Amino acid sequence: MEQLLAAVPPLPWPMVLVYLRVQAFILVLPGLGERVLPARLKVGLAVVLTPLLTEPDAAMTMPDTVPALAGQVAVQLVLGLMAGMLLRLLALALDVATTAIAATASLSQIMGVQNEAAPHPIGNLLHLGGIALLMVMGYPVMVVQLIADSLQLWPPAALPDAEYFADNSLRMVRDSFLLAMMLAAPFTIGGFLFQALSGVVNRVMPALPVIFIGAPASIMLALAALAVLAPLLVAIWADRVLSFVLPVP
Repeated sequence: MEQLLAAVPPLPWPMVLVYLRVQAFILVLPGLGERVLPARLKVGLAVVLTPLLTEPDAAMTMPDTVPALAGQVAVQLVLGLMAGMLLRLLALALDVATTAIAATASLSQIMGVQNEAAPHPIGNLLHLGGIALLMVMGYPVMVVQLIADSLQLWPPAALPDAEYFADNSLRMVRDSFLLAMMLAAPFTIGGFLFQALSGVVNRVMPALPVIFIGAPASIMLALAALAVLAPLLVAIWADRVLSFVLPVP
């Protein structure tokens, strides 16, 4: 323990705990936690936010034993990861919706660049557009407020409530899936109606090569609908993400 204290510069222990919470929170956030962002940027952002979120009158001392120190560090990392994952689960609704849209429009076979979004052009396009829209609509300010709320709900000395995170994680998965299905509903319903109409036409005129006419028409109609509805879908998703607040235990 003496060697550890000699290697670590003397810092206020409350600030160290807040930094661990902030860093873990940022690593799993949509937008700020993307793999394309360098690790130095994420660390620098956490270092900048830590003094702003640390209470100046916080009276906490560094534990004098390694198990106690490791326990407090682990608690802060778990709280930051779990709080950030609640927002991450909600934000995944856009990627689920774009996957359903691409499958309905027969465009999921066109591979794009692999990243956090689905590996097809529709998923990449709407994912990047959604993140850009979040940044324009005040997402960084919302992130700072969420971290401040998490520090109010669970101070650095508090222990996490496993039942709270389990219940809210299940609820967030449900809300995310419902949001994804709502975003993809125009394309899934439209694709079903188009396929039903194609089946009727094929039944009435068996000699007509419906597959060679219907497949290109289905793709063109889906692309046209995507060009018209994409701004609305991304706006609905961004509004839902920006309205997220941490549930009160």
